[in-house]
Amino acid sequence: MDLRRHDLNLLVALEALLDEASVTRAAARLNLSQSAVSATLDRLRHTFNDPILVRAGNRMELTTLARRLQGPLKAALASIQATLDVPREFDPAKSPFHARLALSDYGGLLILPALHRLLRKDAPGFTIEVLPKNKDDILTRLATGDVDLSTAAEAPKRSGLFSMPLVNERFVVAVRRGHPLAERKLTIARMLEFPHVTVTAHGTTDAIVGRAFKAHGHERCVMVTVPVFSSAIALASESELVSIVPERIATWLEKRFDLALLEPPLDIPGYTLHLCWHLRTEHDPAHQYLRQRVLDAANSGNRRHR
Repeated sequence: MDLRRHDLNLLVALEALLDEASVTRAAARLNLSQSAVSATLDRLRHTFNDPILVRAGNRMELTTLARRLQGPLKAALASIQATLDVPREFDPAKSPFHARLALSDYGGLLILPALHRLLRKDAPGFTIEVLPKNKDDILTRLATGDVDLSTAAEAPKRSGLFSMPLVNERFVVAVRRGHPLAERKLTIARMLEFPHVTVTAHGTTDAIVGRAFKAHGHERCVMVTVPVFSSAIALASESELVSIVPERIATWLEKRFDLALLEPPLDIPGYTLHLCWHLRTEHDPAHQYLRQRVLDAANSGNRRHR
């Protein structure tokens, strides 16, 4: 497609039509008349040689091509916007700002208390909204703008996403105090005598643990799978379940849950937790300030941990 022959404003209208799946709602969002948006839809249908929207009963649905266009279109428009945006003056002491962070309970414990202290002192106009972190859709939510920042156990490789390391983490075995495994030397064989609880919050971390056992020719008996580390630790604190979790969260919760923390009897590689964001916010002064404060908060947690 030769861009010189097309009006790029059509892409803005196309984004609204794909998001809303309705000419009426797209017109309201674009502050245009329905007839103008209908005419634009006709031009888009001609450009793509596809209906884009089709009627299904009393509503409109996206065609297969339209669904395929959604992600690349948002990325393209974000890239154009980043190119055109002139950095704004930003004063953290005076400027209001709302940020959405997708965090697991680990990320919340690592970052939020120190981040709140830093922002309350230097940026009182900042507000933070913490959203649940779903490992299956977080990169998409960063791309669509539903989330501004997220943590990830692996640096994202998708185009348009950026990251920086926050902490290097290792694993420990967490069981209730008085658990048979805490009474004498821990071995792989003894660990496998008891059921395990695993965590899906950072899908990568559980995979690391699973691969370590398989490398020794073993498979854990997983009795319970939970979405957050604190749930796994709470379960382990009142049962025979074995949890293998990041050292920081285990240390933070050790006294509260009366845990025994043990060195794993096998080599389990550590991992680096990253902070991730999208191209759209890469050059925004407020987002740059927030990313630095998050890094400062994580470093504060590192000092407490040491």
